[in-house]
Amino acid sequence: MNKKLCAMLLSSAMFLTACGNSNNNDSKSVENQPASQVTEKKDNSKSSNKQLDDKSVALVNGESISKDDYKNELNFYKSMMAAQQGLKDSVVQMMVQDKLIKDDLAKNKIKVTKNEINDKFNELVKNMGGEEKFDKMLEDYDMSVDSYKDTVEKDLMYQKHKDWYKKEHKATEKDIETYFNDHKDELIEVKASHILVDDEKTAKEVKQKLDNGEDFSDLAKEYSKDSANAENGGELGFFKKSEMAQEFADKAFDMKVGEISDPVKTDFGYHIIKVEERKDNPKDLGDDLKDTVNENKYKEYFQKLYDDSEIITENGNNQDEQSVSEDVLSKENTPVVEDNSSH
Repeated sequence: MNKKLCAMLLSSAMFLTACGNSNNNDSKSVENQPASQVTEKKDNSKSSNKQLDDKSVALVNGESISKDDYKNELNFYKSMMAAQQGLKDSVVQMMVQDKLIKDDLAKNKIKVTKNEINDKFNELVKNMGGEEKFDKMLEDYDMSVDSYKDTVEKDLMYQKHKDWYKKEHKATEKDIETYFNDHKDELIEVKASHILVDDEKTAKEVKQKLDNGEDFSDLAKEYSKDSANAENGGELGFFKKSEMAQEFADKAFDMKVGEISDPVKTDFGYHIIKVEERKDNPKDLGDDLKDTVNENKYKEYFQKLYDDSEIITENGNNQDEQSVSEDVLSKENTPVVEDNSSH
């Protein structure tokens, strides 16, 4: 979803949810009324043969609430909610980033063509379920086709900019090695299995059986209370240190391949850990590490664009800002609508 539209829709959704809750409360209150009152209300809400025309969103006692009135009301609540949530600074920041991207594309003679915009636009309309649903989405969000195409163009600008930079500034082996050495604790992965039991006595009994040569997988199926993986011999797959309880991770990442630990206590119980594999060098991490380094290099490049530009807003200049928004790395910003017709 487009960054700017996203903030607006979130705000509108909050308002509409509040309205929905209000309606729900009204319906509950009806249930608690005497039967005579409920009957009277039913009598006053008889159906008619009148139907909505194309210019109305509702009929009340035969009188129309127009789509123009709806749009005015919607714009009021969008503005009010945006002000209440302090979205102005975020929107300005996004517009600054849009301008930096556009200028850098022009500087490097990279263009987003009208054909590319139209092709992407047609693809999105098709993915939404066709022109009828697309037109309904524009109407509900009070958007024009041109405004929507603007968001499509910006998506393509961001993606082309990133693709261009990564192609022209590919991560070198030295870049990858340096990044790995600086972020080892975040990057190294271990593949392990475990047997989880409730008490230390049982854990020591299981460890003794393992020391006597019994099969780890069989004992995991028999003893482990971790139902998510016991039947698979306690296999946990690959994980990073940050993804496990500290006591578990500290032990697992300190073990060699094939090693089986003594019981390790965590808040979940007592674990016996077996390390199956390790990815603890750049070669093992392969393309995933290369992609991470390329993404990081692009982010640093964009931060430099930001720092080297003269940017002045109501809050001061860019020298007072810490960094650009993480949204610069986003790939999909164009608004889409879900098919809720079955609900």
